[in-house]
Amino acid sequence: MCNYPKQSLLSKLSAIVFFLSVCATTTAFAQRDTSELKVTLPAAGKMINGKPAGKGWVNLLDTTALNLEKQYWQLNNGILHGDCNNQNQHHYSYTKKVYTDFELNVMIKMTGDEANSGVCIRIHPTDFDNAPGYQVDMGKGYWGSLWEERRASMVQKYPEELSAKLVKAGDWNHYYIIAKGHHIEAWLNGVKTIDIIHAGGFLDGNIGIQLCHGQKHTIVDVKAMYVRELK
Repeated sequence: MCNYPKQSLLSKLSAIVFFLSVCATTTAFAQRDTSELKVTLPAAGKMINGKPAGKGWVNLLDTTALNLEKQYWQLNNGILHGDCNNQNQHHYSYTKKVYTDFELNVMIKMTGDEANSGVCIRIHPTDFDNAPGYQVDMGKGYWGSLWEERRASMVQKYPEELSAKLVKAGDWNHYYIIAKGHHIEAWLNGVKTIDIIHAGGFLDGNIGIQLCHGQKHTIVDVKAMYVRELK
């Protein structure tokens, strides 16, 4: 055992703590390099005939599972359809159940004039307009990003020039999302766009879809929305 002078030992310990904190911060908040738009979708995110592979998946496109405003949302023949035009309030659909750690597969299509929406996770709605929590975002300049409604705002921004190459405009797009502890990950059409540990976020909440307010017309269709809880 080495007998370092007290001050020297403290200095060494401080340096080690600083180094470890820098490493942890870099790991937690650095976005994976997606400049090559490489498909890295895990097996759990792969869809076969409109359904995710494996066991334990629960279909959320069920009137018994969702809270819906009937004037803005309809569920017919297994497809959730939302339409919001020039409204001064948001209009969310969201699960009746609260989820903690989970995987989520969503097949979604968005059309309309200046349309804006998002796949909502861990939200805490007080009504159909107010739903603080995360959105895996959708809209011009926002696809592939992580937004926290009424809280931190933009948590992780995905470059618009890259999302433009990924998004199938006016067609079906696939989000695969993992929420585990404070770690949030998401893939857009197979490419990872979100990978962050956000200590300030909710650790549980409802799952849903947003119709955004404002001078815009947002039309959303969801043909697959499956959740699998993580132990």
